[in-house]
Amino acid sequence: MARVIGSDRIRKNVTIGNRRTSVSLEAQVWNGLSDICRREKIGIDALCTRVAERRKESSMSSALRVFLLTYFRLVVDNIEQSLSAAPQGGMGEDAQPPIPGFLDTALQRFALEQEQYATSEQAQAAH
Repeated sequence: MARVIGSDRIRKNVTIGNRRTSVSLEAQVWNGLSDICRREKIGIDALCTRVAERRKESSMSSALRVFLLTYFRLVVDNIEQSLSAAPQGGMGEDAQPPIPGFLDTALQRFALEQEQYATSEQAQAAH
C-alpha cells in the first residue's frame, strides 16, 4: 500500500530478498522505476532486490534514485551511439545530427509535474 508523506514523497512497501521494508521516494521516481519494470519485464520487488544486492553504503532510497538516473543515462548513450554508427549518406551529405537537446522540454515537464503533484497534495489536504 502506498502512502503520501511529506510534500511529494510516497512510501511503499517492497520485499527485498525475503525482507519486507518500506521505501520513501518522490512520485516521479516511482513512476520512472515503474517504466523500467515495464520495459524490462521485472517486478518492483525483484528490481529493488537487484539494486539492493549491488548498493554499497547508501540508503535504499538513494540507491534507487541513482539507479534510475544510471538506467536512463545508459538508454540515451545507446541511442547516441546508434545514431553515430548509422550509415552516412553519399558524398556531400552532413553527418547524422545528434539527439536534440531536451533541457527545455524536460524543465517544462518537470514544472508541470511539480504543479500537478502540488495540486493533488493540496486537494488531499483539503479532505
